[in-house]
Amino acid sequence: MIALKDPLRYLALPLDVEDMEKNRLSRDKGFCQWNATMRIEINNFVSIRCNQKRNMERSMKQFRRVRDISALTLYASDGQIGSVVELYFDDQNWKVRYLIINTGGWLSGRNVLIAPIAVAGIDDADASMRINLRKDQIEQAPPIEKAKTVSRRYEEAYYKHFRWAPYWQPVATVLGNPILHPETPAMNVDEPVLPESPEKSHLRSSEEVTGYGIHAQDGEIGHIEDLVIDQEDWIVRYAEVDTRNWLPGKKVLVPTGRIQQIDWQSQSVAMSLTRHAIQSAPAYDPSMLITPDYEIELFKYYGKVAA
Repeated sequence: MIALKDPLRYLALPLDVEDMEKNRLSRDKGFCQWNATMRIEINNFVSIRCNQKRNMERSMKQFRRVRDISALTLYASDGQIGSVVELYFDDQNWKVRYLIINTGGWLSGRNVLIAPIAVAGIDDADASMRINLRKDQIEQAPPIEKAKTVSRRYEEAYYKHFRWAPYWQPVATVLGNPILHPETPAMNVDEPVLPESPEKSHLRSSEEVTGYGIHAQDGEIGHIEDLVIDQEDWIVRYAEVDTRNWLPGKKVLVPTGRIQQIDWQSQSVAMSLTRHAIQSAPAYDPSMLITPDYEIELFKYYGKVAA
């Protein structure tokens, strides 16, 4: 028997086989627990990164071209209602006032107006847009064909129909406000709404302006290919410009603040930029997201041009 006063020698002796097996199992158990913990931590890390990526992509997808919005399928709270064919925007401040919806077979292809305030959201997973209205509410709204032009009188009748506070009232938000409108009798959709003269309306069609020629400070260059919408506040932020007219050329984004005038008679857009400034702008790829870095590049470029 070994004396306890010699602990080093005691430790150097081989352990009993049973003790060795217990130690091995303990080590294996500890390793398995560590491995399981690491797997959980790795999975959590990957999940967090994926969520961050999705959130980043979602935030960058706040910019959408009109043609991308038109590719979405629209759903009311109780079923599919059609698709967007064009947008109506205010040519004084570039705010989108209405989405023009083609109802397809549901209402025999009738077009109806939907104000952006009614848009609940966009789901890129199934390429859909959700509307906070029922199908019967949309069906009873006045058809755009009867309005001929979207006059203020038509808009007043439209907002009364949905009992929203009109966007042009001081208490309303940019998009309009779902505050109840003062009590009014239900609208008779069979009674046509007489339009005001077209000169009094500042609402313009995105379909109409697409294709308009660009008039730079020193001559013509290209045309409007599309409009880019900020879906957070439904404002036209950029005009997508193709720098060539007949053959595909370089595409660039021009801030709408650089547009001086839209001439509806000559179908042209005047910009406060030279042809060289437009041609030399950062290239735009419609298949790519408009990232914060790209926006910063645009901001710096047009800021330098203005200097």
